[in-house]
Amino acid sequence: MINLIISPSFESQIPQEVLLRSAEAVLMHEQKDVDLSIVISDNRELQRLNREFLGNDTPTDVLSFPMGEVDPDTQRLYAGDIIISWEKVVEQAQKSGHPIECELALLVVHGVLHLFGYDHATAEEKQVMWEIQGNILKALGCDAQILPE
Repeated sequence: MINLIISPSFESQIPQEVLLRSAEAVLMHEQKDVDLSIVISDNRELQRLNREFLGNDTPTDVLSFPMGEVDPDTQRLYAGDIIISWEKVVEQAQKSGHPIECELALLVVHGVLHLFGYDHATAEEKQVMWEIQGNILKALGCDAQILPE
């Protein structure tokens, strides 16, 4: 199950089908049947979380919090949470000149891949993650060259 938690301030602007379709594409690619949550918030909340958990006092576009625990009620694996700044989605889509839906898909795919242990701390990790991410985005109809910095 994919749980969506969207700030009421942005709820009417968020294409929820993009969130679901993007997360499901990663789950299919990784052949995972897990639960996860996608939270859409604002720059202020992402900055607070970034500062608290990573020591970076700046807003960011997406954060992933892997859990990997079994829910005692459902007995299903809970992969974790990804939190996205809607303000960053809009800003980065405008800056890059691509649709908001593709920026949102990028951040969901990127965040969910992090839940499964992918990273981009080294050149080798980055190459693997970017290739998988690009293939998933392409399958979703987004330009495979849309990659985070």
